[in-house]
Amino acid sequence: MSTIRPVGTGSGATASPFMRTIASPRSGLVLASTIEQPTDWPRLDIGSPEANLGHALGWTCEIRRTSIVLLNPLGEGVLKASLPELSTAWIENVRHDTSCAVYLIPRDADAGFAELSISTAAAEAPIRAATVRTAMADDDGKVETAGRNEPCPCGSGKKFKRCHG
Repeated sequence: MSTIRPVGTGSGATASPFMRTIASPRSGLVLASTIEQPTDWPRLDIGSPEANLGHALGWTCEIRRTSIVLLNPLGEGVLKASLPELSTAWIENVRHDTSCAVYLIPRDADAGFAELSISTAAAEAPIRAATVRTAMADDDGKVETAGRNEPCPCGSGKKFKRCHG
């Protein structure tokens, strides 16, 4: 019997959001990781991110202030990725639809170019993709302004007032 991991934990992943052009939901999210593909997700055998997707019942994608967490139906944190830059259109679409298309690809694929990486990964082997319920609070995805004496968000290691303040 396996132990249930607490919510918010999970294997490391990288996340890349994009907007799908013709399908609903329009918001899409590529998660690249080395985890074993879940068997209860639909397989995407073609190289198009616009394919109609099935629903992964019970799976949830939580968008938090600093991370994106993919939870399985038992509430286990399966994947956790740093929060990438989210466009206003992407955030509004997720809030409107309360779901997004989630694609799971191998870590070695380039998640920086979402649609291209899906096509490339699907050409090599079937990948898992599904429409997943997405939880997002009103303040999630918004960048907080750094205080004068806090470290600069650019990562320089200097105080904000001495760097970009």
